[in-house]
Amino acid sequence: MAMAINFDKLIVERIVLEVRFSRGFLYWDNCGKIWKAICEKWTDLEMVTVNPEKAEFKMKGEDLDLRFSQKGIRLSQYYPPSNLKLFKEVAKEAIPLIAKFLDIKSFSRVGNRIFYLRPTADMKESSDIITSSELLNISEDKIKLFGDSLEEPGIQFVVQDEDVAYRLNMRAISRKLTLEVPKPIKVDGTKFVENAVLIDIDYFTKKSVDLATTDFGYLIDQVQKSLKQNLSKLVS
Repeated sequence: MAMAINFDKLIVERIVLEVRFSRGFLYWDNCGKIWKAICEKWTDLEMVTVNPEKAEFKMKGEDLDLRFSQKGIRLSQYYPPSNLKLFKEVAKEAIPLIAKFLDIKSFSRVGNRIFYLRPTADMKESSDIITSSELLNISEDKIKLFGDSLEEPGIQFVVQDEDVAYRLNMRAISRKLTLEVPKPIKVDGTKFVENAVLIDIDYFTKKSVDLATTDFGYLIDQVQKSLKQNLSKLVS
């Protein structure tokens, strides 16, 4: 019997919005202007690195990262608030701002990737959730052809139409929190997820997307709406 995955109880470990383009030649000419413009909008966005290859800025208190280069713009955030307010605000305003300075009018690809965690007690529970899914249906008889048990199960596929696609990767993960800090500093690791089912969803466009007709806040909302309605049904 399939073990249900409740969408509302999934933890968003990371969310990424990326746009790709070619020939952002004005990166070298306008990098300083872009730097000035985005830092005026978000004063707590700090420069990490700016060089001929790329520029990177971080909002450390929010674990938000903004990067751009001659080939694309990427915004990511770890453990964002459930309403994604800041992420959507920066996406909606910063990406068009940077694209205009680079004289980019369309994108070859727009992608919104979300990494969900479904915490479990151990790897066995994680594996049981995946093997109980109708997406992975391997009988005991088939497993016995090669061994005694099925370990580290995973599922990966792409669903698409003419315009957009969703790539899904679901697997069991187990990891350790390792930090080295000087005494007497203490680290609270109680919220660290050691064992989980990782559900990695990558939404992306398959055709050129015009900047003038794209609202990135709306795009993020629509992807979230689609996943809330359909993800649990798909993977359970």
